[in-house]
Amino acid sequence: MAKSMNRQPSRTGAVLRAALLLLALASCAPRPDASALVPVARPEGADVVRVYVATTRAPLAPPSIGFSSQPSLAVSYRYYDISVPTTPSAREVFWNDGTPDPKQDYLVVGTGALDRRAFLAETGRAVAQSPSSEPTVFVHGFNYRFAEALLRLAQYSKEAGMTSPPILFSWPSKGHPLEYVADRQEAALSRDALADLIVDLDPQRGRTLLASHSMGSWLTMEALRTLALRGEDRVVNNAEVVLIAPDIDVLVFREQLSALPDLETPISVMVSKDDRALRLSSRLASKRPRLGAVDVENPVALERALESQVRIVDISTLPAATAMLHDRSHELARLYQTLRKDGGTIESVTVAGAYVLDSLGNGLIDVGASLTGN
Repeated sequence: MAKSMNRQPSRTGAVLRAALLLLALASCAPRPDASALVPVARPEGADVVRVYVATTRAPLAPPSIGFSSQPSLAVSYRYYDISVPTTPSAREVFWNDGTPDPKQDYLVVGTGALDRRAFLAETGRAVAQSPSSEPTVFVHGFNYRFAEALLRLAQYSKEAGMTSPPILFSWPSKGHPLEYVADRQEAALSRDALADLIVDLDPQRGRTLLASHSMGSWLTMEALRTLALRGEDRVVNNAEVVLIAPDIDVLVFREQLSALPDLETPISVMVSKDDRALRLSSRLASKRPRLGAVDVENPVALERALESQVRIVDISTLPAATAMLHDRSHELARLYQTLRKDGGTIESVTVAGAYVLDSLGNGLIDVGASLTGN
């Protein structure tokens, strides 16, 4: 007699379903939509951050002034003026019900469309007037809505004390925790657009801080690889690259690095071995390890970092925003400008290797020296 074909769900499948549910629940807090982008009256005496945007998202139909989760073959440019609350509350970076409160909420108080020439002219002037004389580009990760990425960058910019103009490169993430595969495809479609933006910004002042999170780090490395294959080695070397919790297969990362020229400044990779979102990503990819979850105390990781012009920094000591332990960007933003300023910890560590951010967030412990006793 043939054996019954009824099968119990595998333990692996159950684990994946539970993990996906946890990811969905972690994303259940109210999130901003296009209504959060409608300009309000500018509060008297308000501190305002201007965020520039280059995006491969399709614009929303008028009268809306934001961007959708659908892709566009053309890059759109825009600026948003965002007022900074004096006493930010637990309501997060945006208001989601009731009346917006300028004392508690980040609010859009002005916006305007730009073409490419105007975008480059405006960002160029802003960079020239900045003490740091370098643009800062942020590439968001998986499961981000446009409004969410915009307001987050305004928050990061203010709390990090950034003096350079923040520029958001927003790709058409679906903004849903169960659209991982779709987001990967949309990120791939945006590689050339990000590469072109990096080239456009490069002539302005010579250095560009290129920061990215999660799947956005994969997109960033793909853009740099694209530039290297085009022969744009100088542009690649002029970028200071920071990958935060990168959702990149370790072997894929090595392949991406192999295309790059010898780098004058090591790529900084912020990792946490307790990152649950990257653990799930690894399971979805046949348990292949993710770069953002490597263990810096593993001698193999140290060896690979030294070989590959990479500065791996364990940021597990920083508090995470959600139970997935994947978003430590908020705390890192507040620390990073201090760490990289002249004489600061990041700026003084100019060699590749593996490091741990100490529990106070004001110093790096050299793992290599700890392991060897030097």
